[in-house]
Order: sequence, then C-alpha cells, then structure tokens
Amino acid sequence: MKPLIAVIVSAILMIGYLGIGHAAEKHLFYLHGCCIKGKNDPKVKEYETIVQKLKDSGLNVFFELRTADINDGDDQAMAYAAKIADQVRDLLAKGTAPEDITVAGYSLGSRITLVASGLIANPKVNFVLLAGCPLKPTIPIDYSKVKGRVLSIRDTKDDKFGSCDGRLPDGVTYKEIVLTSGEGHALFRLPDKKYLNLWKEPLVNWTEGK
Repeated sequence: MKPLIAVIVSAILMIGYLGIGHAAEKHLFYLHGCCIKGKNDPKVKEYETIVQKLKDSGLNVFFELRTADINDGDDQAMAYAAKIADQVRDLLAKGTAPEDITVAGYSLGSRITLVASGLIANPKVNFVLLAGCPLKPTIPIDYSKVKGRVLSIRDTKDDKFGSCDGRLPDGVTYKEIVLTSGEGHALFRLPDKKYLNLWKEPLVNWTEGK
C-alpha cells in the first residue's frame, strides 16, 4: 500500500509542477501617448521606464516608439490601430488564448486602443484605457463596435479625458477606476513608483482576469 501511496503523491506533485511550469504567458501591447518629438525627447525615457516596470511584473510587453512627425495624425492613428489588431489576431491564430492578451493605451494610445478593440472584436481580449475616454473627438471612434473586457482608469483632475460610463455598448465587460493623484492627465506617464503603482497594479490584475 505504501508504494502505491508514494506513486499517487508523486503524480500529484508532478501535475502541480507541470501546471506551474506551463502557466500561460500574458501578452501586453502598450501604446504610449502623443507628441514624441524624437528619440531624444525626455518622454521616451519615461515610457521606457514604465515598459520595464510592466515587464518586471511578468508581462510579455510589445512596445513600439511612435514619433509625432509621422504617427500622430488621424489617418496614421487609425492605421496603427489596424496594425495592433493584426498583431493580436496573429497571436490568436498561433493558439494564444484571448484571455492572455491585453491592449493598453495612454492618451492617444487610449483612443487607438478603443479603435483596435472594435477591429479585434473578441469579447475575451482585455483592454485598458489609461486616462479613460477622450472628452473631445479626434480620431474617429465608433463606440458601438467596442468589444472585449474593458478597464478604464482615470484621474479626477484630468481635463482631457474622462469617464467611459454610458459610451460602451451592452455586453462589454466594463470597470472604471477613478484615481485622485492630483496629477491629472500626466499621471499615466510619470515613472515614479508612487504614481506608477496607482494604475500598474490594477492593470496587471486585469490581465489576469481579476
């Protein structure tokens, strides 16, 4: 009997080990805000610090620097949303579970994220809007097409972006977190730990389905 018990215990331990060893990788597409003048722009270092902190949280982060001279127009932003959607669909085609994919964007990146969600059109893919929804229209956003698990995080002092309440269609899994940092719209590009953790921890939890 003892040898049999030992075999069963070993099997249980092995199953647990395999479960840990083959845990699904969480993929994050991080889209920064507008107006990067070039590689020497001070905001570049801020975003690179933020990306590294997101990687340190265990996420596989896709990050691409976009400069204002060729990437911030409406047509370019819409094209970039299509590019992100193609990359997400490519991951899905390779067998990645939609629950393991998150697209997160700040400011212009938030607008692009909203457009990309409609193009991806998968209710299980995660989206995070850093700063929330724009108060004034810029690039065309068809809110009726938004689909997925959408987390909006905004600051009460933001005068450019606000609540997404009432904008998203029925059937979208939606949550909004309101912060009171006092930093307003700039909060989401500040690399200081005390500011970064205000939104990073909710974002990481969202990628994990929490």
